[in-house]
Amino acid sequence: MGCIKSLISLVLLLVVAAVLFLNRDRVIGKWHELRGDKANAVQVPSPELADSAAAKIASLEGGRQRRIALSEVELQSLLLYKFRSVLPGFVDSPRVELKGDRISVHARIPVDRLPQVSELGEAASFLPDTTDVAVSGQLLPLRKGRVALTVDQVTAARIPLPKRLLPGALRKLGR
Repeated sequence: MGCIKSLISLVLLLVVAAVLFLNRDRVIGKWHELRGDKANAVQVPSPELADSAAAKIASLEGGRQRRIALSEVELQSLLLYKFRSVLPGFVDSPRVELKGDRISVHARIPVDRLPQVSELGEAASFLPDTTDVAVSGQLLPLRKGRVALTVDQVTAARIPLPKRLLPGALRKLGR
């Protein structure tokens, strides 16, 4: 009987450890909040963070700052709370991801909104009605503090669209 209790305790401990591991960012953020350490608390996208990021951009535009840095969560906040209306209505669950000098915007989009799906050949038959689309590129500095996003890859359901389809895909997505 003692062996069964030990086994059940071990299983419960493993389940708790797995839940904590899967939610480690939230747990660490809450731990930092409880300790009063807001600087290390994990941030989540919010209207307040979008306002803060917009103020950074405004200070750059107004010439008060020469450079600014925006984090992934600040860009996500801007996308969700300031620029959501710029995206077409059919774009669902947009999110920003930064990896080194690359920026990607991921979203779910109905396949019938993708340009020339037939040109994808047999790969198009694997796409569901609504698919994950990612637009990836780099920010390039322009003159007078302006930047441009160069898009060099668009994927649908992790299948790269041929380069010749990129301009049409971007036009159909509204940019």
